[in-house]
Amino acid sequence: MTTALERPLVQRALSPQFPLAATAAAASPTRVLLADRHHLFRSGLGALLDREEDLAVVAEAVGGEEAAAAAPGVRPAVAVLGVDPEQPDPTAAARRLQHAVPGAAVLLLVPALPRTAQDRRALVEGAAGVLLKDVQAPALIAAVRELARGGRVYDPRLVLEVVRGGQSGPLSRRELAVLGEIAEGSTVQEAAAALSLSPGTVRNYVSAAIAKTGARNRCDAIRIARECGWL
Repeated sequence: MTTALERPLVQRALSPQFPLAATAAAASPTRVLLADRHHLFRSGLGALLDREEDLAVVAEAVGGEEAAAAAPGVRPAVAVLGVDPEQPDPTAAARRLQHAVPGAAVLLLVPALPRTAQDRRALVEGAAGVLLKDVQAPALIAAVRELARGGRVYDPRLVLEVVRGGQSGPLSRRELAVLGEIAEGSTVQEAAAALSLSPGTVRNYVSAAIAKTGARNRCDAIRIARECGWL
């Protein structure tokens, strides 16, 4: 009898209700590929994401090369790649996977942020998302969803360093405008009226800003935006 620990890598089959040929159908879940050399970390992350109805882990791999080789066959929307401390170029795996599947967004999970500003900028330029491996589960799930929507998500400390180096932040002008209104004490309804938006759209912009900055809530997102010099 084959156990979960004996299951071949890159053979994580889709459940019958999510056949590969049916991904074009409406309401199909976001396809996620996982890569990390540590089996326990990878399987735990897979179990976490598989609990979400809108996410489906379609393949697992030990490292970047194996992930890039598997990606064309499973066509992930998001690839979550764990980075090892001794890895000389963390973005190399992201580049390989993006070359294999140009439409895939890559989320790098790093054990620690680089010490130099140059290395931090390279991370931001090399992947759509960068978070620490000790990120809380809700923030990780929100990040995967944000990347699937075409957004970008970075650890706030990483973004702060990059902004100080002259790079642009991840928040759009509309998201910053909404945060600015709320930072001045406006309610959602008041911010919507001031910006000629619907309250629902304002809430969506706030949610996007929270996800992109890795904030806990709107107040935390405002704090991060101010610290980064965006507001």
